[in-house]
Amino acid sequence: MSNGPVAAEQLRLLIERIERLEAEKKAIADDIRGVYAEAKSNGFDTKTMRGIVKLRSIDEAERREQEALLDTYKAALGMLDGTPLGHWALQRLSKAEPKPAEGEASPSAGPADGTAEPAAEESPPEPEASPEQARAMGAAAAREGKPVTANPFPARDTRRAAWDEAWCRELGTDGMDIPDALKPTPKPKKGAPGGGEGGNG
Repeated sequence: MSNGPVAAEQLRLLIERIERLEAEKKAIADDIRGVYAEAKSNGFDTKTMRGIVKLRSIDEAERREQEALLDTYKAALGMLDGTPLGHWALQRLSKAEPKPAEGEASPSAGPADGTAEPAAEESPPEPEASPEQARAMGAAAAREGKPVTANPFPARDTRRAAWDEAWCRELGTDGMDIPDALKPTPKPKKGAPGGGEGGNG
């Protein structure tokens, strides 16, 4: 057969193209290292810069998802260090609130149609409540099915973070599957019916 030399030549050309691209990739990687070295010499933290570059490479929805999961995981592990849950984590946890049984109202739901009076607001905590007491309150709220947004402590209060941590930690204490709030949002399968934003999950 006469196509043996042709195939060998085609293979050689492909290999050479790959080698050229690998050399270009190495040169680009060297250039990137040089930029980071310059940034470091100017006093910038290159580890943080790498994190920002990675965040800028993903879309806004995915970035919010990552930030929400990071906050939620930190809270579940008691690593908030006095900082309350961020906005996207609160929004995500509110969506993950368990559905009420038939005939029951959601703990975070507003008044039913036709109800004249709104639901009574939870009374604010005693100002002398300690972080430990705030943790106990957060765990109790999670067990009672209250949403994470029921945290009664003000922003920038370390007790708010303690309450958030206990609420999140309580989600995983049943020894069963990972709670929905700790799982990433499943990506819709390409071409699957109802796989878009409005699809049923």
